Amino acid sequence: MSSSSESALKIVIVGAGIGGLSAAVALRQQGHEVVILESSKFSNETGAAIHVAPNCTGILRRLGLDIRKNGANEMTGLARYTPDGAVLGEQDLTEINQLWQHQWLLVHRAYLHTALREKATGDGAGKPADLRLNSKVANVDPVDGVVTLEDGQIIHGDLIVGADGVHSKARAALGLGNEYIPYDCGDSAFRWMVPREELEADPMTKDLVKIKGWLYLVMGPDRRLVWYPCNDNKLINFLLIHPSSETRAEGAGWNQKGDKNKLIECGKSFADKYKRAMEKAPEDSLKVWTLLDMKVIPTWTKGRLALIGDAAHPFLPHQGQGGAQAIEDAVSLAAVLPRGTSFEDIADRISLYERVRKGRADRIQHFTRLSGKSATDVAAAGEKFDPVQFNLYNFCHDEWDHSTHALRKHLWSKHPYRYRQPLSFGPSPGPRMPQNMLPGTFTHNKQSQTVYTMRFKTSRTYLQNLFPTDQFSFTSPGTFAQASLSCCSLKNMTWLGGTGYNHLGLYVHGVQYTKKNGEKLHGTFMPILFESLTDPIITGQEEIAAPKWGCDIDISTIGNSQLVKMSWRGTDFCQLRFDDLAEQTSDDSSATIPKPQPDDGILLYRYVPAVGEPGKADAEYAVFDPRNPEQWDGTTKKVAVARKPAISISEGTWQTLPTIHHIVKELSNIPIYRILESSINSLDSVGDVSGARRVYEE
Repeated sequence: MSSSSESALKIVIVGAGIGGLSAAVALRQQGHEVVILESSKFSNETGAAIHVAPNCTGILRRLGLDIRKNGANEMTGLARYTPDGAVLGEQDLTEINQLWQHQWLLVHRAYLHTALREKATGDGAGKPADLRLNSKVANVDPVDGVVTLEDGQIIHGDLIVGADGVHSKARAALGLGNEYIPYDCGDSAFRWMVPREELEADPMTKDLVKIKGWLYLVMGPDRRLVWYPCNDNKLINFLLIHPSSETRAEGAGWNQKGDKNKLIECGKSFADKYKRAMEKAPEDSLKVWTLLDMKVIPTWTKGRLALIGDAAHPFLPHQGQGGAQAIEDAVSLAAVLPRGTSFEDIADRISLYERVRKGRADRIQHFTRLSGKSATDVAAAGEKFDPVQFNLYNFCHDEWDHSTHALRKHLWSKHPYRYRQPLSFGPSPGPRMPQNMLPGTFTHNKQSQTVYTMRFKTSRTYLQNLFPTDQFSFTSPGTFAQASLSCCSLKNMTWLGGTGYNHLGLYVHGVQYTKKNGEKLHGTFMPILFESLTDPIITGQEEIAAPKWGCDIDISTIGNSQLVKMSWRGTDFCQLRFDDLAEQTSDDSSATIPKPQPDDGILLYRYVPAVGEPGKADAEYAVFDPRNPEQWDGTTKKVAVARKPAISISEGTWQTLPTIHHIVKELSNIPIYRILESSINSLDSVGDVSGARRVYEE
């Protein structure tokens, strides 16, 4: 085994289901050598559909998969009915779906599986995975990293990934005992697929598919019928969940053939139109399987073995998150194992993977169990289940963003770095910061400023990684957010002897800070402010905890355009272009797209390193600068908007940007989906931020 920091790991994945193939794609793209051991001869999923929720769609796109090209259609509505057909509730999801960066999709399971298989073994980034079919695992040795097949073949790996489902051989290697084995949860499910056109042609069933993209549920006391479309809305996937005692003789296997007569018998309490849909089930492809659950296992890892997907946490089908959580596991494992991970670091990294993933997966697994129970049973168990909050928890997440940030924090914690502002970007290189107290300002009468603002729509899941503590969060749900890059050119500053300077900051809108007593402060969070002069940097850091850093900021006019450019000793790294300028009118779109509210001030975070004790803080707390219109005695003299705005940021290298590369790299990765505002304002006064105050928790 090589311990070279640049070597690729040899990773053996047991199981080529959706989780195993997703892990193969992500790990090969990280530069590792991947072998997949699949027990079946063809490694092919049979006919069924699967939910790909927004938290999962985004991951697949990161892996290079746009499953809309594989027949996935959007989930656009949800309806619930009683067994006799009475409406319990109908909800069009079109507007709600606008909260998510990525679509909520429904796809044929076999098509998703094929796309993942081709991505894992075909051309692309990294070495293609070696998929070995008909490789039935007999034993896994997590200490030595050895997998033994039933035919006696032995495969060695630096890391073994157990992705072999609910009946996992890999899980047995954890040595947890008989306490942690799958059991019948009390329900089984028939599944079958019917062409949409067949249902539309039948007067009794045409209303079952009246709206494309909708999921329908018929809720009985002890059974439910579920159906939704896939394959570009051309194929309808049906699921009849019922007491397992009625079909237990059919077996528990995923692909166990179902008995159509028993299907109809299990659904006899439903209205005729629902029974007609059951009658359309193709006998040759009807399947039935027992829904298996398992007690939450205490660990997913041992030695050089890590479990993912159903091997770690079997999911019931009630919320459609089983596949998504397996894919989240896969990408999380890859995120904490970038190329260059040494063999000696494997145990540490898979332990980190478990810490990152287990709490979320266990929580979603628990809520999924609750969602399959009646409200009466949930209340009797002393539990609460809120479907809206559950979906927000599910969907407002990007596991790649989450896990890569966790890895950065984990690596930072291993070294005695000297932390200082801006804390959002981790430990900062450089000499000790000067401690300098400067006098306050005097008269402001002649001071003025020109403000250049680019406000844009971006990714909430990315920006939340800049929050210094968990007490910072976004006020509104969804995975979109707004942020601004705003440059102020200050002139005639009294305390600078009538001179001025420029500053440019990132402002994250729609943020709240929750104090320990539950009180919330709403405002705009500022993780970084670049300034072109040393003096205001020092005062801002020391007096108001502003996360300031120095660079050159130049503003130039070219014809009917203005350019704001940031650089460090000749290396450009950010440009804001305001092209085709014109006076703002009420017709401008930027005038009608508001910032997230409430916005009561600026949120900052103070961090003071302890002298001579690297990694320790003498003080750290939130700071709030409330907006106070009564202190503002200036007026806006001119407002212009750019018809052709543009933002460009280049991360540079440690050689070209030796003191700010870690900051600029993160800024360059911020997604910019749409520029909402591009304005230039001339103001005849400058605020002094004298209202900034420490946030006390009690």
